[in-house]
Parts: sequence; C-alpha cells; structure tokens
Amino acid sequence: MKSIVFLFIFFSFAAISAEVKEVSVPTREVAIIVTKEGYYPKKISVFEGEKIKFFVTSTVEEPHCMIVESHKVFMAANKGKITESEVVFDKAGEFAFYCPSSKNDGKVVVMKKQVTGRDVASEKKNAPSVWTPKEY
Repeated sequence: MKSIVFLFIFFSFAAISAEVKEVSVPTREVAIIVTKEGYYPKKISVFEGEKIKFFVTSTVEEPHCMIVESHKVFMAANKGKITESEVVFDKAGEFAFYCPSSKNDGKVVVMKKQVTGRDVASEKKNAPSVWTPKEY
C-alpha cells in the first residue's frame, strides 16, 4: 500500500513539474533606415517561416514609409521615431518594399530552408544485407 501511495505522489509531482514547451517561431530583428539615398539596407535576406520584426526610422525631415504590400505591412518612417511591425514570410521568393512618396524601394529575399535527410542503411535499395570482404 505504501508503494502505491509513493508511486501516486511521485507521478503527481512529475506531472506537475513537467513543463509544456511551446514551439515558437524564430524571430529575426531587422532595422531599416530611410536616408536621402533610399533604404539602408536595400536588400534583406531571411529564411521562410521566420518571424521578422521590422524597426524603421528616418534621417530626413520629410515623412517617408515602408510598405510590403504582399504581406500587409504599412509603416511610417519619421525622423527621430522608430516604428515596429512583425510579419512571417511563409514562402520563399523575393518581396518588394517601397515608399510611393519618395520612390525608394528595396526587397526581402526569403530563402527556402534546407532540410537534410538521413539515409538509413537498412532502407537503401541494392544494399547487401551482410558485409563480406572483397577477397571472398
């Protein structure tokens, strides 16, 4: 009877102390500055599935913006102020960002993640089932 009570207490404690870990999407933070010459950086490279957190500001007095129309990102870029926005790029490809008032433009290059597969020797076709030396 004592062992049953001990096991009950042990498993109850183990269940309470076990943490449920949520799978979170990786976040990449990208700072973009609007200058007289345009956006800096003009090209951003990210991986598909990453959450991108944009921080946008400007060095010029005139108000500008940053728009990634395909992902519904519309951000103001004002001197001395930082605007934040988050977006997830689910598909690989190139996505333009721009500001219609200043004719500035740039692009986000979303790269496909490489998934490396592992070959299992027992699953390979035409593989010998038993190794024998070449001399035999």
